[in-house]
Amino acid sequence: MIPTEVHEETIEAAPEDVWGFMVDPGALSAWFGADAWLEPERGGSVRFRFADGVERRGSVEDVTPFRSLSWRWREHRGAGFGSTIGEVSRVTIELHRVPSGTLVRITERPAIALTMSAR
Repeated sequence: MIPTEVHEETIEAAPEDVWGFMVDPGALSAWFGADAWLEPERGGSVRFRFADGVERRGSVEDVTPFRSLSWRWREHRGAGFGSTIGEVSRVTIELHRVPSGTLVRITERPAIALTMSAR
């Protein structure tokens, strides 16, 4: 099972400006260091292709403009008979206004942890 990861960073910009970077494929690609595509609407597709060839694909689950965005995805490696598919995880990006700008919190957790905590 993949571990839960949390990354936080304060950006000297308003949440509305940070949101613009989150939903722009070019800016998102630069931010994550991957070729990224995301449709910022419930059910929209998510696809990140990293430099090592690993691709993660999924769909958007929740969108609250200027506040949060979450999606489920899984890793896809290789092609054809040699391909592997990783575990499903959920990524949530939260934006919190702070005096110096916006606190960005990115959390990725295994989907199994989400299923178990809902019980």
